[in-house]
Amino acid sequence: MINQSIEALAGKKVLLLQGPVGPFFARLAADLRAAGAEVHKVNFNAGDWIYYPRNAMNYRGPMDQWPARLEQQMRRLGIEVVFLFGDCRPIHIEARVLTTRMGVELWVFEEGYVRPDYVTLERFGVNGYSKLPRISDAYQQELPAVPEQRSVGNSYWPMVSCGFTYFTVGSMGKPFFPHYQHHRPLGFSEAIPRVRSAWRKLWYRYKERGQKTS
Repeated sequence: MINQSIEALAGKKVLLLQGPVGPFFARLAADLRAAGAEVHKVNFNAGDWIYYPRNAMNYRGPMDQWPARLEQQMRRLGIEVVFLFGDCRPIHIEARVLTTRMGVELWVFEEGYVRPDYVTLERFGVNGYSKLPRISDAYQQELPAVPEQRSVGNSYWPMVSCGFTYFTVGSMGKPFFPHYQHHRPLGFSEAIPRVRSAWRKLWYRYKERGQKTS
């Protein structure tokens, strides 16, 4: 969807909040600027910062002051469109309330209802907030053509690398963002399962080498 409509954001003032773990939002920002949009970004922890270190606001204040600061920044910058990943994080719930009250467009990314190779982008929200029909009859009609699918290949190792980097840097950088509260543990303990998962994947690839599935 973003590939089809990104040109429509030319001249718009866009705000990016938290994105997926990794460089996705930095690349999105580059595409938006190339399309003529004015892009702003907020980082909330060192993990956000490591993937978007330049031209971003680093919010270090208390989390209970975030809604007021967000409104102040949106009005000051004249924000017209907000993009975020996952609409149930506490910082994003506040953004949903504010964008609704201010009449600002809200677009929400998720990792996709159809996997692999797809990312979901919906206006207003995803999952429980999605505006997709809840009745099966709506899906019996012919659907519009979709762009040609492009395989992203094996995304496991990039995911492990980005996740390990994000949570490790986020933990080490906590003194610079002392008030931030992540929606899940943000520290070395969160990186350990990713390392363990990678080790198991390698071990079983070796252990089960030569086996064939029927």
